[in-house]
Amino acid sequence: MVKNYDVVVIGAGPAGSTAAKLAAEAGYHTLLVDKARFPRHKTCASWINRLAFERFPDLEPHRAELVDSAFHGITFLDERLARQARWSERRPSGYLSLRSRFDNGLKDIAVSAGADFREGSGLAALSFENGGVTIRLENGDEFRGRTLIGADGAHSRVAYLSGLRRGWKANEYVLCANEDLPYSAEEIARRYSDRRPLLVALRFDGLVGYGWIFPKRDHLCVGLGGRLGPGERIQDPYRKFFHVCQERHLLPADLAPQKPYYDLDPAGAVNKGGPLVRGPVVLVGDAGGFVSGSTGEGIYPAMETALLAVELIDRGLRRGHLEEELARFQTLWRARLGGYLRDLPGGEHREQTVDRIGLIFRSRLVCGVAARAFLYGEPLTLATLARAVWS
Repeated sequence: MVKNYDVVVIGAGPAGSTAAKLAAEAGYHTLLVDKARFPRHKTCASWINRLAFERFPDLEPHRAELVDSAFHGITFLDERLARQARWSERRPSGYLSLRSRFDNGLKDIAVSAGADFREGSGLAALSFENGGVTIRLENGDEFRGRTLIGADGAHSRVAYLSGLRRGWKANEYVLCANEDLPYSAEEIARRYSDRRPLLVALRFDGLVGYGWIFPKRDHLCVGLGGRLGPGERIQDPYRKFFHVCQERHLLPADLAPQKPYYDLDPAGAVNKGGPLVRGPVVLVGDAGGFVSGSTGEGIYPAMETALLAVELIDRGLRRGHLEEELARFQTLWRARLGGYLRDLPGGEHREQTVDRIGLIFRSRLVCGVAARAFLYGEPLTLATLARAVWS
C-alpha cells in the first residue's frame, strides 16, 4: 500500500532535515527518509558557519545540543606550514561539531516539527506519476509525494533515478580525506586556546586545495581536500600533511591517524550549470552541488537551498503551479548564494590567485579580507575592508 504525502525529502543531513522541518511547519504532510540509522557518521570537517545560526535563529535554543565548541577567526598557514597569519573575531565566527551529533539534532528538530522519519533503508526506485512522484525503498515500502526534495548528498540517488545527473565530471569535485581524532579536551584548550581558530594550510605542498586542523571540544579534526590529477590519490598527500603538521608542532606528537575517511566533495559544481529541477523534483545541498568552490563548505548553503526550495514549493502548492514555481529554483539560488559559492580564479588566472594568497602572509589587512572571504564568502568591497579592520 502506497502512503501519500505532500512533501517527500530524501536525505536527513542539514539540507534534508531543514527542508522537512520547514515543510512540516508550513502545514504540509512531510516524510523524511534516510538510508542510514541515526546517529550516523558523515565524512565532513563539520564547521558550521555563523551565518547558519543567523539565518535560522530558531536553532539558537538548540545550539548546545547541536555543536561542540565555537571558533574565533582563522589562522592561515602557507604551503610549507612555515608561515602563519592570524585573524580573530570578538564573537564566534562559527561552530565546530561532529556531523553525527549535528545531523541527529537537526533530524530531531524536524521530527518535533511534525515530519515523519523513516531510517535504515535507501531509495531503490523513483517514478513520475499523475503529477507527483512515487518512490520505493530498498525494504519495499512505497510512498507518493506531490513533490520530492533530493537532499541525499554528493552521491545522490534522487539525482540519478530522476535523470537529473548520472555522475560528477572531473572538474566538478574535489577529493577529501578527513578524520575526527579523540583527544583530551584540556590539552586541546591548552594547545589551541579557548578562543581557538580554524587552522587552514593553503595550497599545502602545491595542492590545489588546502589542509586543515579544526580543534573541537574533545576531538581534533584533521583533513585535506583538493583537485587531483588522473591517477593521483588523496591518501598520500594526507599522510604527508599529518606528518609535517607534527614536525611543525601543529599537531600533538602522540596523535596518530586512525581511520581517515575518503570521499568526494562537489565544490563549486553548481556553478557549472547542471540541471537541478525536473518536474516536481528538486535537488538541494550537496545533491545539487551547492558547495563553495573556494572553501568546500556546504552546510550553510545546504540549509539555505532547503529554505528556498520550501518557499517555492509552498507558493506552488498554494497557487496550483508547483512545477512552474520549482523551475525558478534553477536560477533564483544565485541571488542568495552566488557569491558564497563562487570558485577561486583558476586556469589562466591561477598564478594571480597564488600571488594573492602570498599577500596574506605579508599584510594584516589582506589577511582579514581573505578571512572574511573564506568564512563568509564576502566579495572585496569597502564594507569587507571595514569589517576586516574592525574585527
